[in-house]
Amino acid sequence: MLFRKRAEKLGFAAARSSSIHRAGRIYRAHLVTLAFAFVLGSFLLSELPGIRNLLDHYLMNPWAAIGGSLALLFQPPLMDILPMYILFSFLTPAVFRAAQRWGWKPVLLVSLSAWFIAQTHVRDMLVTASKDLPFVQLGPFDLLAWQLLWVGGLSVGQRFLENKSLLPMPHLLRPLLVLSTIAFLCWRWISIPSGSDPITQTWWFDKWHLGPIRLINFAVAASVAAPFLKYLNRWEARLRPFSLIGRHMLPVFCGQICLSVLLIGRTESGLTTEPMTSALVICQLLTAPLFAWFLERRSVAKQSARPIPSTLTTKHHISLAETRMNVHPLPSRTVRQPVFAPSVKALF
Repeated sequence: MLFRKRAEKLGFAAARSSSIHRAGRIYRAHLVTLAFAFVLGSFLLSELPGIRNLLDHYLMNPWAAIGGSLALLFQPPLMDILPMYILFSFLTPAVFRAAQRWGWKPVLLVSLSAWFIAQTHVRDMLVTASKDLPFVQLGPFDLLAWQLLWVGGLSVGQRFLENKSLLPMPHLLRPLLVLSTIAFLCWRWISIPSGSDPITQTWWFDKWHLGPIRLINFAVAASVAAPFLKYLNRWEARLRPFSLIGRHMLPVFCGQICLSVLLIGRTESGLTTEPMTSALVICQLLTAPLFAWFLERRSVAKQSARPIPSTLTTKHHISLAETRMNVHPLPSRTVRQPVFAPSVKALF
């Protein structure tokens, strides 16, 4: 939606430049997060032995891992999500350009075809072929499959801006969608304490290749949540902590990854046990709104401390002077007096 709004206001070139700039920001944040994890693995491994499983490839060949990280080919666990966003941010202008030229139906058809190709596990064959390369450690997410969710989101966002319905459906079907969403959510949370469900390990529920049931779950949840988006302004005060997190999502997300690496370093090795582990997890979650609040305060302070350019003030004073002159014109001796008719002169 942001790309579409910026394109309508400033033009497609400005929107494309902004999208590429955002991809660069995500790339720099990803490198900073990796550098934090690499420093912990290099100098604090004895204090945080649990991170050995996260950084085993890095510990075997650090320089190869650093080089692969710069090319987004080395993605340790927890640090394989931002590379997806970097690639998708680069592809966003191309998707909108193709949609402007050929329409959204061909674009969605190509994206769906790529999803079908991903279900043949082409990516797994490439990962197996490159497993002996020390600078390659790709994350578990299949980009060919997850791009369908990204492209679909772009299409839905444009329809939302145009005040169009996301999917034409009868009113009788909406209660069924709500019940389906609640059922998916309950199933998800019930299966967590009981461990992995054998059914969820099948192709239908595959997370990394985005199986069909997961696609249906996303579509149903989006259809149920979409009608409530126009009411979010009414709940702005109550949802302010979440809106601040969304406004500063990139630094908050990277901060949570760094805290997770620290927490795994203490808990996976058995140095920290319950109930201290649960307390640390709760504290980590609470840092997200606190960090977002801190970033918002700093942003507001920077904006208020930014000086007003002198050119603007000069123009403002000039305009005021011009206004005064227009309101109170000075009499001029060169102005000719009106010529009275003879009948009017007789009155004097």
